[in-house]
Amino acid sequence: MQTLRKTLPVVLSLMLATGMVAASELLHDKEIIFPEITAVAIGALAAPKQSWNASRLRLLTAITAAAIIGVGLVFVPLPPVIKIPLAMLCAVACVTASKTEFLPAISACVLPVLLGTKSPVYIGSVVVMTSLILIAQLILEKCGLREKNAFTPVQPDKQLFALRIKQIAAASIICILPALTREIFFIAPPLIVAFFEMSKPHSKLLESSPQAAALIVLASVGGVLSRFLLTEKLGLPLAVSAAVSCAVILAAVCSMKLYFPPCGAIATLPFIIPEGALLRFPFEIAAGSLIFIAAAFALSKERGIALRVKKILRPQN
Repeated sequence: MQTLRKTLPVVLSLMLATGMVAASELLHDKEIIFPEITAVAIGALAAPKQSWNASRLRLLTAITAAAIIGVGLVFVPLPPVIKIPLAMLCAVACVTASKTEFLPAISACVLPVLLGTKSPVYIGSVVVMTSLILIAQLILEKCGLREKNAFTPVQPDKQLFALRIKQIAAASIICILPALTREIFFIAPPLIVAFFEMSKPHSKLLESSPQAAALIVLASVGGVLSRFLLTEKLGLPLAVSAAVSCAVILAAVCSMKLYFPPCGAIATLPFIIPEGALLRFPFEIAAGSLIFIAAAFALSKERGIALRVKKILRPQN
C-alpha cells in the first residue's frame, strides 16, 4: 500500500503531462501545451503534501483568471518590456484576491505575453489540464492514497503587499534586457515563479537553492536532449520525448525529496520552442536561474536587515 501511495501519483503526473503533448500532436495545435501543468502535477500530485496553500476551487480560479488576463494582454499595444511587469502585477493580484499562495498562476499569465499567444485554446488547455490534475488529487484523497490538503486563507496585510511590490520590482528589472533583446529564455516564466517562491519569508527552497538550481539545469538539459535525439533525429512522436523528459525530472524530484514544481515546467518548455532555439535553451535557463536565485538571496538579506533595524529601534519596555 505504501508503494502504491508513492508510485501512483507520480505515474498519474507523467500520464497527464504526456497526454497533453500527445493531444497537441494529434490536433496539430501547440497552444494545447501548457508547460506549467507539469509543475502543477508535481506540486499537487507527486509531492506527498500539496506544495501551495490553496483549495482546489481557488487554485483553479486563480490560474484560469491569470491565463485569461495573459492572453488579453497580448492584444494590448504595448512593448514587452512593459507588458511583462504588467502581467506579473495582474497575476499577483489574482493570487492575492484568491487568498492563496498559488504562485504558478504567474507563469500562466506571463507565458502568453512572452510567446504572443492569442488563441483561446491556451486558456482551454489551462482549465482542462488543471481540472484533471485536481480531480486526480481528489480521487487519491478519497481512496486514502493521499493526505488531504488543509487550506488556510491568506489574509493580505501590509507586509504581504510590501513583499509583492519588492518581488515584482526586482523581477521586472531582471526582465528588462531579455525583453528588449527577445532572449526570453533567461526569464522563462517558471524561473519567475521560482524567484517568487524562494523570496518568500522563511523559504525552505532558498535554503535548498543549490539543489533547486541543479533540478532546473537537469530539467532543461533533459527536455532538450529528449526532443533533439528522440524526435528531431529519430523521428519519434513528441509525446515520447515529453514522456522521457518528464519521467527524468519526476524521478529526480522524488529521489532528492525536493518537490520543486518550476523544474517540471522547465522540462516541458522545450516542446513548444523552435528547433533552432534548442541549443541555447539550457544555457539561458541556467544563467537566468542563477540571476533569479541571487535576487531572491538579496531580497531575503534585505528583509533580514530591515527586521534587525526594527528590533534595535523598537522602544524598550
